[in-house]
Amino acid sequence: MLIDHTNKPMMRLRVNRTRQADLSGPMLAEAHRSVGVELAASIAIHLTLEETPIEHVTGPSTGVQIKPGSELIVIAMMRAGLFVAEGIWASIPGSTLVLQSVNVSLQTLRAKDRTIVIVDSVINTGNSIRNVLAMVKKLEPSYVAVASLVAFRGNLDKLVDDFPDVDFHVARVSDHSYVGKGPTDTGSRLFGTTNWGLES
Repeated sequence: MLIDHTNKPMMRLRVNRTRQADLSGPMLAEAHRSVGVELAASIAIHLTLEETPIEHVTGPSTGVQIKPGSELIVIAMMRAGLFVAEGIWASIPGSTLVLQSVNVSLQTLRAKDRTIVIVDSVINTGNSIRNVLAMVKKLEPSYVAVASLVAFRGNLDKLVDDFPDVDFHVARVSDHSYVGKGPTDTGSRLFGTTNWGLES
């Protein structure tokens, strides 16, 4: 299912910062983290909470925690998915952050009965997400979601249709397919490598 945040006022304000050409490096990374924080709110709906004793300023009280054994696993698609993933990871206590690149296998990840969120900054063709979803589904998680700052509607719709049991939490859905190069590539802008030719 698609959970589209495109027209939500707070998300629009957060996403607007990520689109500004004068932002790069740490300031752009922080803008991406803020989008992750906002996406975490809709992801948290799928977590299992239980009561736990806490020490309140007035004395012993009851609070909540994520049920042990069901904690969130946040998989950051490298490179550009890192900072949106960090925003989600920092927002949900007890989460695990896993860095995913092309050469990394997830088959040893202990994910049975846990919630998994795969995070990328941009979904364009959807091929990277498809590959990771195929690996993750074999791990028998209780819930799988994809979170993204922006996704191209044409290929996003195909992903949603092909993975009906996965929720896609998207900050902004775009009707335009765009692949950045050099100074317009998201990863290069985030990491300050716009003139290094790292992105193809």
